[in-house]
Amino acid sequence: MPAPGRVYVLRIWHESGEQPTGPVWRAMIREGTLGERRYFARVDECLDHLYSELVRR
Repeated sequence: MPAPGRVYVLRIWHESGEQPTGPVWRAMIREGTLGERRYFARVDECLDHLYSELVRR
């Protein structure tokens, strides 16, 4: 019997505001449709978080 899966909502957007380093990508992830939203200043941070969640369970 396969292990139950999980659903994550991942949103990535581009901000071109007044950043000294130029435009940046931001990210938000949420488990399922009702889970707590977590925001990340960098996409790499979001992917690290997602990887740690998948390894932990």
